[in-house]
Amino acid sequence: MSQTFNISTEYTRPKQLLTVPNNPMSRLFEMVLIKRECYINDLWELVGYETVSTREDTRNELERAIEWLLKRLAALDVVAFGEHMGMQILPECLKIIRMPKVIIGVLKHCADKPTILVYGNLDVEEALLDDGWVTDPFVMAEIGNYLYGRGVALDKGPLMCWLNAVQAYRDAGLRLPINLVFLIESMAHSGSLGLQDVLQQRISFFREVSCVVMATRRWQSNVTPCIVYGSRGLVYYHLEVECANRSLSSCEHSGTLFEALPDLFYLLSSLVDCQMHILFEGTLESLQIDRNVFRFTEFNYHEFGQSLDVQDLPHQAQKQAALAENWVTPHLSIHGIEGANAENNVRFIIPHKVTGKFSISMAPNQNSAQVTHALQQHLGNVWVRRNSPNKMKLCEKLVIPSWNGRCDSPEYKAAFRAMTQTYEMNPNFIRDGGALMAPSLFQHYLQKNVLVLPIAKNDCGGSPVNERISTQNYIMGAQLMAAFMWEYGESFHQVEDIK
Repeated sequence: MSQTFNISTEYTRPKQLLTVPNNPMSRLFEMVLIKRECYINDLWELVGYETVSTREDTRNELERAIEWLLKRLAALDVVAFGEHMGMQILPECLKIIRMPKVIIGVLKHCADKPTILVYGNLDVEEALLDDGWVTDPFVMAEIGNYLYGRGVALDKGPLMCWLNAVQAYRDAGLRLPINLVFLIESMAHSGSLGLQDVLQQRISFFREVSCVVMATRRWQSNVTPCIVYGSRGLVYYHLEVECANRSLSSCEHSGTLFEALPDLFYLLSSLVDCQMHILFEGTLESLQIDRNVFRFTEFNYHEFGQSLDVQDLPHQAQKQAALAENWVTPHLSIHGIEGANAENNVRFIIPHKVTGKFSISMAPNQNSAQVTHALQQHLGNVWVRRNSPNKMKLCEKLVIPSWNGRCDSPEYKAAFRAMTQTYEMNPNFIRDGGALMAPSLFQHYLQKNVLVLPIAKNDCGGSPVNERISTQNYIMGAQLMAAFMWEYGESFHQVEDIK
């Protein structure tokens, strides 16, 4: 399987329409700049809602945020409603609670115009002041040229850019060149629970959409914007080892039993070598990709290492090798150990049960069953060699399939032209090194092409602590969405003229 396309021949830089007097694009961009403070204030309001979907005590905040957004959509003449998504079982306490609503909105002016599905999410990752935030994560702060707060880059800021773009058309006295269907969930950070049910049960709202567009993720660099045309899949595992029915003290019981934690260390250390290469067969297959894509991608690997204060980098600081590892080569990351003592004080506990948490980022052409089978075989063999009497169990906790966009489609070409208009440079075409659940669901249930348009620079979005986005990037994000809608509408007019 190969992903190839020639950027130089399939994508040409459009004329700079912004220099043409009274051009609609110029009016749109000007309106975005005029409403700058209004857009920042709207984001400040939305960030103020603590929309953490993984916590039960913030569900009321999620509902308040949903109601706020429904009112904001209604002000833009979007016919929107909240759809109940059923119940969920909280894994920690097995309590059953109601999931937050999903928002479905429709803004249609003309049946002859193309319709795109705009996907977004309101929920965010957990954020605590004790994690090292310099500001309250749920009170957006403007410091220098940056906006700080949970969700400003992922994904409340990008969601507001869509609404700001629609507002810009209204302020400029222009009719939208396309029709829009909004699908905004609040369980993206909880595995997008319930999303596939909505896609199946409310299919009538999505049948006429020509593509799905998302504004999430971040650029590959701090200079060049990018278009994400796919990402690899991911499998998240829990590896559990249990040695007794209760925890003990090393002062009293040291040396009297086979401890669980050394067994877990032994198993985890068998998965990767010191260069982070996976050590078991069945996961080593990688997707073949056109090397020109790596060559055209603007990414300074050395500067990336410096920004993280890393002493050394793998791949001899070669950009193409680093991008290949990030985009298409299987990789294993260990995330933590549950049950072990993580406190600062001195304690002599021998934990009776410990759980190692790790994930495997798959090549885009791999499936989770193949990877899990190989992992089970490897751990079984290692456990036999260990000859431990303890109990060992592997659990597959989350599976996110890979997805691939069709880059030769009208939506990708419109996105290329829109980014060139907005940022005055050609964007990178990249595969995302992370994993996104929603695109794979859209491709599976709707059979539609998916396009991801990031607005945040590499050093701004996606950071667990002190998440930020430059004010300029947030404002230009609205310009980008306005330009994309214009260019996509124009591409369909050109097809009609040819016919």
